[in-house]
Amino acid sequence: MAGEDPLRPGAGSGATCPSSSCTAGHLLLGIVRPDGTVAALHPPLPVSAAFAERAAAPGARPPEARFRFAGPCAESACRQWAEGRCSVGDEVAQRGRAERAESAAQGDAEAPAPPPCAIRSTCRWWAQGGADACRICPGVVHTTAAASA
Repeated sequence: MAGEDPLRPGAGSGATCPSSSCTAGHLLLGIVRPDGTVAALHPPLPVSAAFAERAAAPGARPPEARFRFAGPCAESACRQWAEGRCSVGDEVAQRGRAERAESAAQGDAEAPAPPPCAIRSTCRWWAQGGADACRICPGVVHTTAAASA
């Protein structure tokens, strides 16, 4: 609906995708560092139409390769949705479980706490994978492809 806050619980399922597109009304969650990790913004910033247009300028790398965005979870309308779940969220959580198991095998008593997060209360990945997904989340970048000339 026009004018509705897409990240407010009650909009659709109320779940938030932590790896969404650069779309007006979404949130700018972070900036992709040169090492491929995401530096989170606290607080995240709303994406304006002007920002989305500038970020998608011809010749520039796609905004999703330079920034992390959050938007409403599209569920079955998303190509990543499978068997009633976000397949990316499941993959991220699996990587987090593997990392935690590796740390435990090396004698680390406790896994590190998940990083601070502005969308955790509605995050699809958190709902599916909990802290295991959160610990991996800063290493997830939506798009790595360069812009076409």
